[in-house]
Amino acid sequence: MFIALVCISFQPVSASDSLNQTNVSVVSDLNQTVGKNIIGLVDTNRLEIGNKPVFDIIWSPDGSHMLINVVVNVYPKGKPDLYGCVGALYAANTDGSGIKRIAWAEFISSRGGITINPPLWSQSGDYFAYVEWVKGRMYKIKSVNLYVMSKDLNLIQKVELDPKVTGLESDLANFKWSPIENKFAALVPGEIVIYDLDEKNELNFSISGDDAEITDMEWSPDGKKIVFLKNGQDIIALDIENGEFNQIYSAKYVGMYGEKWSTDSKRLIFYEIKTSEKVDDVSYDIYVADEDLEKPVKITTFTSGSSRVIQWYPDSEKILVKKCSDDSCALYSLSITGKMKKLIKKDKIIDGMVAPNGYISATSLNPNSTTPPYIRTYDLFLLNESDRLTIENVPYYTWEGADVLFATDYKLSVLNTSTHDTWDIPLPSKNFDRLSLDPSGRFVAVDNIIFEIHEQGTHTQISAKNYTNSTASETAIIKKDMDEHSKIDTTEDATANTSELPGFPAIIALMGVLIVFVCIHMEK
Repeated sequence: MFIALVCISFQPVSASDSLNQTNVSVVSDLNQTVGKNIIGLVDTNRLEIGNKPVFDIIWSPDGSHMLINVVVNVYPKGKPDLYGCVGALYAANTDGSGIKRIAWAEFISSRGGITINPPLWSQSGDYFAYVEWVKGRMYKIKSVNLYVMSKDLNLIQKVELDPKVTGLESDLANFKWSPIENKFAALVPGEIVIYDLDEKNELNFSISGDDAEITDMEWSPDGKKIVFLKNGQDIIALDIENGEFNQIYSAKYVGMYGEKWSTDSKRLIFYEIKTSEKVDDVSYDIYVADEDLEKPVKITTFTSGSSRVIQWYPDSEKILVKKCSDDSCALYSLSITGKMKKLIKKDKIIDGMVAPNGYISATSLNPNSTTPPYIRTYDLFLLNESDRLTIENVPYYTWEGADVLFATDYKLSVLNTSTHDTWDIPLPSKNFDRLSLDPSGRFVAVDNIIFEIHEQGTHTQISAKNYTNSTASETAIIKKDMDEHSKIDTTEDATANTSELPGFPAIIALMGVLIVFVCIHMEK
């Protein structure tokens, strides 16, 4: 695919001599380790395998560990119309060595079973948590259990969550890590419980009302408050230090978007739904609650359910919003005083985010995605007050500071939006479903392959024939029944290569996981 970099301000986009050129080499093929292990968990006497294993890599915040969530679709023999899956969770070093299985489960829609959520790391990387859903026939939820483990794989806490307050399995409503400390909040029947893993204590806050429905629970960025929606009518903030519940707003129909708190933790944004006797006459009044003001203030109204609040700006004075009509969508900068400024408009679906350096990144689906080879790609627009860049045919991208990393044919590219310098990391595959870079910038996962990134000239550039050169060990098993995580078998295959890989001076400190547009894994 042709890649176009267009700078509206006519500043050139060029490679800088000061940027290190890089290549990659294979250090692990997860298909040869966890892939074989999960296939071995399928009872082939009664189940057929419907697809190859799908791998989700979840790096620890410091890039020292990774968790691997793997799912393979299955169905009862002779009944391909019935959905089923076998899933497993593994821990490993970032080069794919030292693999240990933490848990596994099986679910068949006709009879029930257990599914496992992709895990979430605490902000420190000292702990991670995952959820097991116990389900009956046709997905009926029976119980939801939260397991919190240390990075050295000791079980720290098991919590039975409120099964009535679950939300999506991809975005749990009843469990949230604190953004600044080793604490987490969990919704159990009738209570919000704050668990402090460092102090080894917990705080319990009772919620009034029988069978109250709690949704949209979210910590404030400073870790001092938690907001939630009660019964779809009351927006309530919990002051953790004082132990007080404060009602922010109440109406017949209210709600909150995914983005709630301003970055300084002083403001909340939410909406009230208004209806009339006319068919399809629905509006969404957008409010901001400010801790310095007595009452929330309405700042604008959306007339379409496709319109939404996307994200607060770093200055906590503006919000990125999307407004849609019947034939187009546009991104706007909305101030807390209600002033609206259009940023970009397209006649097709558009989305966006606010980058840490103040740029707005917007994505619009490329219509060529509907033609062979049917790879879903997007046009990426990078905007600020004086600059506008367009990058075509991008399936994935992420931000770190002034750099944006994006994937295209056979390579990853890094663009510095301040200097417009770029450099590339070649990849051996054109078509891939999932891609993520570890926070240290040393390793990259492309589907089931873990690559190490090297400076140009230190290693031979990768080719497809190198796929067999995996240094990962065989899978070691954590012996565990559904209520026991403490028995760990750390015995590894005698042929495992456990030596340290060569050192690598950091090229970039790209944090977090790439936004994957094509295949976002959501267990059903």
